[in-house]
Order: sequence, then C-alpha cells, then structure tokens
Amino acid sequence: MAFWKDFDEILTAEMASISGGIVAGTLLAYITHHVELVPALFILLPGFLEMRGNISGSLSARLSSALFLGAAKPKVRKNRIMKGNVLASVLLVIVVSTMLGFVAFFANMVFFHILDYRIIAIAFIAGLLSNLIEIPLTVLTTFWLFRHGHDPNNIMGPYVTTTGDISSILSIFIAIVIV
Repeated sequence: MAFWKDFDEILTAEMASISGGIVAGTLLAYITHHVELVPALFILLPGFLEMRGNISGSLSARLSSALFLGAAKPKVRKNRIMKGNVLASVLLVIVVSTMLGFVAFFANMVFFHILDYRIIAIAFIAGLLSNLIEIPLTVLTTFWLFRHGHDPNNIMGPYVTTTGDISSILSIFIAIVIV
C-alpha cells in the first residue's frame, strides 16, 4: 500500500511539474522581447532558474526532515528550526543572485564587449522578488502536506522547481521593468 501512495504522490507532483513547466515556458516566450534588450539575461536565466528550485527544494527537505524527526511542528509561529532555515534560504538567494549577476555581467563583457551594469541589479531585485513568493509558498505547502498525511519529500521537489521557474520568470520580468 505504501508503494501506491508514494507512486500516486510522485506521479501527481510530476504531472503538475510538467504543466507548470509549460506555463513557465509560455511566460518566457511572452517576455522574450524584453529579455532581448539585455543580452546578459540569456546568460543569467539558466542559473537563476536552477538556483530558485535548488534553494527551495533544500528548504523543503530540511523542513520535512525536522517534521518527520519530531524536531519541529508544522506551525509557522514559534518554530525556531523553520526561522533558521528560512533565514539561510533568504541569504543564499541574495548572495547567489548577486553572484549570478556579476558572472552574467563579466560574461557579457568578455563575449559581447558590452558593459551593462543593469544585469547585476536585475539579478538582485529578481532574487528578492522571487524570495517573497517562493519561500512562503514552500514553507506553507510543506507544512500543509505534512499535516494532511502526505510525504513532502515525494511532492515538494517537482513542486518547488515548477513554482520556482514561474516565480523566477515573473520576478525577472518585474526586475527588468523596474531597472
């Protein structure tokens, strides 16, 4: 029985991930004319999309482990483990987004001979914006799944990858408009 429960959870999560990937790709196709204005965005985008899913996936895995071990309760209030993990995730996104911005800036300079500092600001702002969406979504969904008898480890990987892609593309678009 446990096999089929896990299979159903994983299959459902993967199907949602595929559907979300189509949404993320459609959003990216829709904003391509904005992305073309800053060539370094094509350098930044793959790393930025990968970062969001990886950090949120790690956050969910750490929270799931704490929940299963009984070290944390599925509550937001008075949850020291959750707060520490959220802080670590926020700092990781800020540092890695900024580093990705610098890598994209230097790659743009080396390969295209274009000095465009906006890419650093876009990466930083998009990282902050995606954090505002993805971290609460990851924490609340992990807790909800655990409270309702599901194994967050079966579901959250594909889920945060998909929501991370969608929130990252939206965040980059908003950051382009801001900058």
